[in-house]
Amino acid sequence: MRPTTVQERVREIDVLRGVALFGIIAANMRGFMAPAAVYHKPLAMWTGTGDRVAQGLIDCFVTGKFITLFALLFGLGFAIQMGRADERGEPFGSLHARRMAALAAIGAAHAFLVWWGDILLSYAAMGFVLLLFRERPQEEAALWAIVLYAFPVFVLAVSAAASLAGAPAAAAPPDTGVEALQRTIRIYADGTYRQMLAERAREWREFNESAPFDLARILSLFLCGMYVWRAGILQNLAAWQPALRRAAIWGAAIGVPGNAAYVLAEQLLQADLAEPTPATAALAVVSSISVPALSLAYACGVILLFQRERWRRRLMPCAAVGRMALTNYLLQSIVCTALSYGYGLGLFGRVGPLAGLAPTAVIYLGQAVLSEAWLRRFRYGPAEWLWRAITYGRSWRS
Repeated sequence: MRPTTVQERVREIDVLRGVALFGIIAANMRGFMAPAAVYHKPLAMWTGTGDRVAQGLIDCFVTGKFITLFALLFGLGFAIQMGRADERGEPFGSLHARRMAALAAIGAAHAFLVWWGDILLSYAAMGFVLLLFRERPQEEAALWAIVLYAFPVFVLAVSAAASLAGAPAAAAPPDTGVEALQRTIRIYADGTYRQMLAERAREWREFNESAPFDLARILSLFLCGMYVWRAGILQNLAAWQPALRRAAIWGAAIGVPGNAAYVLAEQLLQADLAEPTPATAALAVVSSISVPALSLAYACGVILLFQRERWRRRLMPCAAVGRMALTNYLLQSIVCTALSYGYGLGLFGRVGPLAGLAPTAVIYLGQAVLSEAWLRRFRYGPAEWLWRAITYGRSWRS
């Protein structure tokens, strides 16, 4: 077994990964610059008109859409690797297990040494589970994807009904009081690295209290990605272009007003969306439809644009970012925490959603330039090299 070569890569996938990474840093900037307790409640800290508008636009057009696309692409990559291994008559299960174990190790280092908002550990965990669907028919995988995606909304609806019936709340929401937030800000802005380690572990634990629901959604999106590749869409884009156009139009038509309505209701209610109430259950239904709809519109739109020569040249820097997706994902955390934490510029707690737009754009543009320069000399990014070295051993380089 060996990793995918440059010649075997599907450029549309690299472009989509690169575009997704822009959305990920745009959505995560609030988590780099403020406590985890306000990640889903930024109005607890940023109440100015400019910050409210900026955060509303980010939540409407960015938050959730690109991480959805990123997860789908992971499942798609799984299907590609599995299919090529089958074509060569090579073993896949044990290799995939090593890949996921290596990814989990990288994710753990990222989560506890750099930033609490890591997604790699969750991807690795669900990557192991994805092996169970390797031999399952397309229809069965699609059914499981639907069930798993709907699972969090179903649980929230049941919890809301139980709450109306007088059942006690399952757990207290994160403390977004001034004293608790200022304590976290002091640690990251002025504390020692040892204090940051302890605080990061606490925030990671707090942020992942909803892990069962998040993992269900991730596995659902992995299965969707696997379905897309097996359906032959990317392998035969010419035949699928009319369907992609319709999907882009319908995704935008559903996704834009749905997300706008969600953000408007969220800002007006200013409620904890994890709290089981009829209002939050209704918002969860709206989000569960509108977020993947807009993700679909973005994905289909980018693929269609990439088929045009002029747009292909414009999007190729995104392909370079996508070819080094793991490196660039980790680099975003390293650079942003260096800007915000005390061992760097110490901007933690001082940069709101509006001001955060500038470093978002500058960092991503820098990643595009550096990725193109790096790939002119090397086949893989440094983190990709490490991941492959752990997975395949030295033999893959020969």
